[in-house]
Amino acid sequence: MRKIALLGKKSYAGKRFKSVGPNELSASDKNSIRNNINQLTKQQLAFKIGKPITIIEKFINKEKLTSTLETPKVIDSPQPIIPIEALIIKPNITVSALESKERKKSDIAAQKIGFILKHYKHHSALEMAKMLNSSITSVRYHLKCLNIKAIKPAKAIPKSILERQSFIKENHKNYTVKEFAEKLNCSGDVIRIALHKLKIKALRIPLSQETPSEVIKFLEVNYRTMTAKELSNNLGTHSWTQVRHLCEKHGFLRTHEETTAIRLRWNRSEFTASEQKYILKNHGNISMLEISQKLNRTRSSVVKFLERKGLKITKEQHDALNKKNFEKARMKFQEKTSFSE
Repeated sequence: MRKIALLGKKSYAGKRFKSVGPNELSASDKNSIRNNINQLTKQQLAFKIGKPITIIEKFINKEKLTSTLETPKVIDSPQPIIPIEALIIKPNITVSALESKERKKSDIAAQKIGFILKHYKHHSALEMAKMLNSSITSVRYHLKCLNIKAIKPAKAIPKSILERQSFIKENHKNYTVKEFAEKLNCSGDVIRIALHKLKIKALRIPLSQETPSEVIKFLEVNYRTMTAKELSNNLGTHSWTQVRHLCEKHGFLRTHEETTAIRLRWNRSEFTASEQKYILKNHGNISMLEISQKLNRTRSSVVKFLERKGLKITKEQHDALNKKNFEKARMKFQEKTSFSE
């Protein structure tokens, strides 16, 4: 149910005063100035109200207000004015003494600079400061002015690191990185960094897994006439990359004539007359892959031969080949599905 206010009673909202600008005084500001004029100075009043001091002074002059704080005090007995020169205490130091001090300072600075220029390549800033019996900041200041840099102090290498480096240097031909890490109880990266600093290399394969002498003999006999892939196929235990690495390691390197002979045997770039006739006859009728399989050649060799002759497959031949390939694929798919049923 809605409440109804009683008769004779009215609710008054808060009285709204006129808004005042930043450089204007409100009624409350004026009252506070009148009440505190004898207790606070103009500056304190301005700080309290938060208005500029010029506005406070303007209001005080307009209202003709007087403050007891700003009334001048009457001095009974005026004191004599003492000149400023008499107040300054002059030290009993002559000009010659000052000049001699400056000369001493300049001589010391010159000696320091000469010492620094002589020893900055062999000693650090701290060592030079100890030798000169002065602060390190002065030495650094002179170095900065001279635009030179002293050597950095050499850090002492811990004993454990030196022992590790000596062990790696003695046994780098007997252990791999993994075996070093297990023996020295550290990570492989630490071992690799030590090997890089010492400019040595560890074993790639452990001694227990080294290649037998029979494999090396087989490579030594056949590396001149066979490719790395053919060697790996005959061995059956090593990949062609491992075979190549072993050949490089043991110094089994071919001459230029041997490599060209292997390439000619492998590539057989020169086609015979019968092969050339077959390619020219079936060019455009069957695919390049089928021609290469029939002749036991690579597809790229057939393509290069046709490029040398200036022959290209026309659009009609290309479409016909695509139709043939599509039909072959469809027939194979049907055979597979019928077999599965």
